[in-house]
Amino acid sequence: MRGMTAVVLASGAGVVLGAGYAVGGQAGLFVLGGTLAAAALLAARLRLAGPPAQPPAAGPPRPAPNAQFPGYRALLGAFTEASASMRHFDLVARPVLLRLLAALLAGRRRIDLAKNPAAGGEVFGPDLWPLLDPARPPSTDSRAPGVSLDALAAIVERLEGL
Repeated sequence: MRGMTAVVLASGAGVVLGAGYAVGGQAGLFVLGGTLAAAALLAARLRLAGPPAQPPAAGPPRPAPNAQFPGYRALLGAFTEASASMRHFDLVARPVLLRLLAALLAGRRRIDLAKNPAAGGEVFGPDLWPLLDPARPPSTDSRAPGVSLDALAAIVERLEGL
């Protein structure tokens, strides 16, 4: 098939050059010969270069870190925001910590935190209890400093020790 294409192209070039000589003499032959040479060079360049390079495919979207653990990501976000303001702590992290405390007290000490929050405070300790006390209304102040990471670590350690 390539051989046939070359014969057709050479024949076409001969016809064009003959027509150029017939119309313009040597000047016509020279102009059309140069035009055919330039077209041949351009075609060869395009054929050798191939199609324009495409940017690499993005592929499937990369999953977020710990994508298979959405609960972990939610807790991480809750505790990261806890130090932003007291409102963030009270609305996001404190309910999680209270649920953990209630489950631990019920399972290990037979204390129902909903019915007897004072007993929960006695077991948890007076130093950190004000941060978790369910009787304390949640803060509405987004500017008040949140709970420090040291205090959060102390709360988690206390929960682990129950």
